[in-house]
Amino acid sequence: MLTGRHVRPTSGEDGVRLTLRDRAEAAFARGETLLPGPEFHRARVRLTEIRERFRARLRVAVVGRVSAGKSTLVNALLGEERSPTGVTELTFNVTRLRHAERESLTVHYRDGRPSGQRAPDELGRLVAQARHDPERLAELRAVDWLDLGIPNRRLARFDLVDTPGLDSYFGEESARTLRFLGRTGQDVHTATVEHASRADALVMVFASGLAESEERLLEEVTGAGLRAVEPMTSVGALTKIEYYWPACPDPVAEGGRVADRLMTASGGRRILFELVPVAGLLATGAAACTERDVADLVELSRISPSLLEARVRRGPYFASRDYADLPVGTERRAALLRRFGGYGTVLACALARDGLTDLAGLREELLRRSGVVRLGRVLTEHFGNRADLVKLDAAVQEMSELPALSDLPGQDTEPWTRWRLEEAADQITRLRLTEHAFRELALLRRVYDGSVVLTPQELSQVLRVTGEYGDSPAARLALPADSGPSSLVSAALREQRHWAGVDLDAARGAATAEAARTVRRSYDLLLNRIGPVYERPGGDE
Repeated sequence: MLTGRHVRPTSGEDGVRLTLRDRAEAAFARGETLLPGPEFHRARVRLTEIRERFRARLRVAVVGRVSAGKSTLVNALLGEERSPTGVTELTFNVTRLRHAERESLTVHYRDGRPSGQRAPDELGRLVAQARHDPERLAELRAVDWLDLGIPNRRLARFDLVDTPGLDSYFGEESARTLRFLGRTGQDVHTATVEHASRADALVMVFASGLAESEERLLEEVTGAGLRAVEPMTSVGALTKIEYYWPACPDPVAEGGRVADRLMTASGGRRILFELVPVAGLLATGAAACTERDVADLVELSRISPSLLEARVRRGPYFASRDYADLPVGTERRAALLRRFGGYGTVLACALARDGLTDLAGLREELLRRSGVVRLGRVLTEHFGNRADLVKLDAAVQEMSELPALSDLPGQDTEPWTRWRLEEAADQITRLRLTEHAFRELALLRRVYDGSVVLTPQELSQVLRVTGEYGDSPAARLALPADSGPSSLVSAALREQRHWAGVDLDAARGAATAEAARTVRRSYDLLLNRIGPVYERPGGDE
């Protein structure tokens, strides 16, 4: 029989449970009070920068080689075309996309001039005008990065940063564009690395075919000079998988096989949490699909699948030749091919043939099959649900460098000044020792680098209890959201018993035993949140 004992959760004076963000804010405030006076001006400025970055929304940078499909992927994640893909000059700039109640565009310049507000469609006109107007050209050349605010619910958890590319050398067409802009390939590479390094997390974009081997594909991204790339802060997208068709009848399955090889044989698991195959063109086509498109797809679905596929395989001929056996004219066929590509057109017709002929249903299924829904879910769960911890981890690292600001040029540093700086930094850095979330973070890193070996079920439990799939007790215990305290407590104690057994299993090694103790503590803290915490007879923790 279980006996009840109430354990008070970490709380403020009013009894409200304090969150990790609350405790971090309190630590920042304590650090600030330790830095009065003009001699700490630089340190206060730096502390404020770190604090504001922690308070800001999570920033996820999309990085990869030029032509890897980054902007198409961003648009697919948004469900609308927002990142520049049609104006070549703008794709060589960084674009930050964030949620806003009203649409806005802010242009930031490299030459020191103040940032300026623009109408969102104005930059395309600026490019056209710049080719004939020296003044406009000077302005275009000075553009550093773009800040686009849009009322898009998919940006509710984090901002996206679309970067131009990691390449330093370009083909002649791109090189001409860069010369027109007064920039070099190295400028593009530097801007990408700079903005990606400011981000809290990364989406690494790989496009098979842009390198001679899968190993080289990984090397081109991991060797680009980005700051620490690791599974906690990096996921991957294998893009353009629709172009495996028609050589591969099922490009999604082939994309899955390529992703598995990249993650296992090529070593991707050392740097990526997950690598998701994505058909970006299919996703953007699904988002932009119209009732007219559906009507055309339904008409084409009425002919034999083999004939339709044979015609679509002919690419531009499908869009331009008059075929008596096709019920849709060339203009509309060309529109479908531009929107969905060859694979997407054949797939959409197959779905229509199976009875999926309503616009909303067809869009939903095409998006699901494109892989973009899965990628969005990974971003939300892996990054969004741990946003505060990911940002606080970066803040702790940055605050550890604060005492170096005591070395003021031309001045002797008093010992007490150095002590004050160290004490201010310690208010934040000690969180790494006092917050259990950092122990969980360390555990996850050991799992990802292979130091701790768990069964698939145990790994799923670790991810869940550490907040991968949501912060509520029910989400952390894989129970329905309306589960009562009794069910939650029973589930938590059941999981604790399993991990107690792992802790005592000498055959699994010291590293796994330490991991088990971390997980048991995670369930302890979860029980604290549920309400009354029950202890077993004998006082087992």
